[in-house]
Amino acid sequence: MATRAMPEAGAGRAGPLELLLARSGSGDAEAFAELYDRLAPRVFGMVTCLLRDEDASENITREAFIEAWRRAPTYDPSHSSAAAWMLVIAHRMAVRARRLSPRPVGQPAPAAYIDDSVLLAAGLTHAQSHAVQLAWFDGLDHRRIEEELDSAEPVTTLINEALRSLAPIGPRR
Repeated sequence: MATRAMPEAGAGRAGPLELLLARSGSGDAEAFAELYDRLAPRVFGMVTCLLRDEDASENITREAFIEAWRRAPTYDPSHSSAAAWMLVIAHRMAVRARRLSPRPVGQPAPAAYIDDSVLLAAGLTHAQSHAVQLAWFDGLDHRRIEEELDSAEPVTTLINEALRSLAPIGPRR
């Protein structure tokens, strides 16, 4: 397994969470406990939005942090923030869990977790906005999104163009 050097205190993107994650990668359990305390509410909240089941969300959050502990030596702060890195791990696990028990096609979608007008104001079309929400919040794969949308445009094109439109906006702070 590749390891990364711990970033210097003043190095580029190395904020407090990044330093905690780097120390965790070196086996520092106290640093990992502090990282957990700081990020667990955000991770749990995001997972709960996807799964809508508190017990399952607790399990996925716990599993995501176990995976993060295992993969911490490979973390590179020049590629992403510690929070983003952790949220991606948890999101992938939540989507995987959600796909194991997807809702039937044609069943009404749950209430959206982001106002459609926000995505439309960012320059997305209705089809792009709907595709992004089905992929991110419902955890549907491309085939299922195509069934839901019934769009002439391929889902991969819709999502890729949506992500290109959203990329310049950057993360919310």
